[in-house]
Amino acid sequence: MSTPSPAPELVAIRDELAAKDRELVAILAERMRLIREVARIKGEKGLPSFDREREGAHLDDLVALGRTMNVPDDVVRDVYARLFAASRLEQRRILQTKAEHFSVGIIGATQGMGAFLARVLKNGGFEVETMGLGEGPKAEEVASRNDLVIVAVPIAATVDVIRRIAPHVRPGACLMDITSIKSAPLKAMLEAAPEGVDVVATHPMFGPHGGDFDRQKVVLCRGRGDAAFARVKKLFESFGAETIEATAEEHDAQMALIQVLVHEKTMVLGSVLERLKADLGRSLQFASPIYRTELAMIGRMFSQRAELYADILTVNPEAPRLSHVFEQEAAHFARAVAMGDRESVVKRFREVAEFMKDFASWAKKQSDAILDDLVRHG
Repeated sequence: MSTPSPAPELVAIRDELAAKDRELVAILAERMRLIREVARIKGEKGLPSFDREREGAHLDDLVALGRTMNVPDDVVRDVYARLFAASRLEQRRILQTKAEHFSVGIIGATQGMGAFLARVLKNGGFEVETMGLGEGPKAEEVASRNDLVIVAVPIAATVDVIRRIAPHVRPGACLMDITSIKSAPLKAMLEAAPEGVDVVATHPMFGPHGGDFDRQKVVLCRGRGDAAFARVKKLFESFGAETIEATAEEHDAQMALIQVLVHEKTMVLGSVLERLKADLGRSLQFASPIYRTELAMIGRMFSQRAELYADILTVNPEAPRLSHVFEQEAAHFARAVAMGDRESVVKRFREVAEFMKDFASWAKKQSDAILDDLVRHG
């Protein structure tokens, strides 16, 4: 049986759509030309490829414009998420071709963040020498012959490794760590590295996944040498990172909130599920998007190394204080639940809501985007 010919009016609409698609491709080509101009200017001015505030504000404007034209929010967000990603990638490619290149030695580059950094930097055209876990040359040798020496070993070993290799770093080079605490490693680097060696403490705020550092945050703490600090900052930014400067003390205090408090909460939730022997698969059949997100984060944590999270929870000097407050608040709600004290829950809830009110609109916008994406793609 032959396929019936489409209705003439459908053919006309399809032709019109095809013409609009060709117009869109032409507009995309012009947009990419402008992006290359942006990258050229950013390279000349030493600007990063990613500007979180501008990108977010621009997307909000486009979503608002789409609403006036009856274009759904999720269509605008999905389309421009891909366009922005393509724009950032093009900018990074151009910025990396113009970037200063130097030799990099990574101590602890056989797994985790060390291996990730080695791969990203090699792909970006850097000369990278690696060692770790019985592979490669001695750490002292790697430290002695590279312009940037990165210590990427587990937290518990970082200070000892720094003290061992820092005296071998050559004058004019830079010594850098990437651990999730900063006070002790920075102090060790400043004490153990010769005066002619620059020092920068860093903390990439993400795990070892993805193609580079696109849209990721990296905290930088000054140690010794303004030129080296600027070089490290530009290095991360050329691969798409957003850099944040802080003192080592401020960093550690913030990590007690961002890492210790959150990871302890997640670990407790996982421990409760284990004690209950909860049927996780069955629970997902009933799950709301929020529960699915929470369970995914719990599962993600417990699929990784126990030692990593043990170090995060126990090494940060601010951890005991925050953990104690967490214990007190958990006990408060546990008592209220045990006693059926609804008013106590309402009272404390409202106190926290008052504290959080300035962040309410931001929190709703962020959580809506996460939950909408999970519902559509999860």
